[in-house]
Amino acid sequence: MPAKPRWHADLNNIRTSIAALPSPFLDRPAIEKLFGVKRRQANNLMRGLGGYRIGHASVVGREDLLLKLDQMAGPRGYLAQIERKSRVVETLDALRSEARPRRVSPPPPRRTSSALPAGTRISAPGELTISFTSPEDLLGRVMGLAQSAAGDFATFAAALTLETDRGPAPVPQGFKEP
Repeated sequence: MPAKPRWHADLNNIRTSIAALPSPFLDRPAIEKLFGVKRRQANNLMRGLGGYRIGHASVVGREDLLLKLDQMAGPRGYLAQIERKSRVVETLDALRSEARPRRVSPPPPRRTSSALPAGTRISAPGELTISFTSPEDLLGRVMGLAQSAAGDFATFAAALTLETDRGPAPVPQGFKEP
């Protein structure tokens, strides 16, 4: 998408200046001065407005130009873009001011004979139970389980096989057997 011209930011001032002009027509030098553009850009602006030829000069109707500026500033025009940009900036500021997520520290390295980290056990074939006290503790135990599998997968897989071969774990008090 091409960059917006600099005069878009000054649309309201340009519109009030054009509305205050006594003449019903504007020529190219007037367009250059009002919009702060050079000859070529002024001709391009005038071409889209269906101007008139008066002698060797091209002119555009003041009312036509005002209507075109209203369309540019309308619901899909420049003002809508300014509003959208301000909403994005406000949303980003709100996100920056929110509390940052807490850091999850991995569990300390364990040196046990089992490949499963502390707080995890096989409760039934195909079922893993993880005991935790807080969300951070849960994430730490899941990370420990992943590190255990990544560190020595053969031992990890063997521990899973041994745990499931022992049979289902006893059902804790207060729970019903499935």
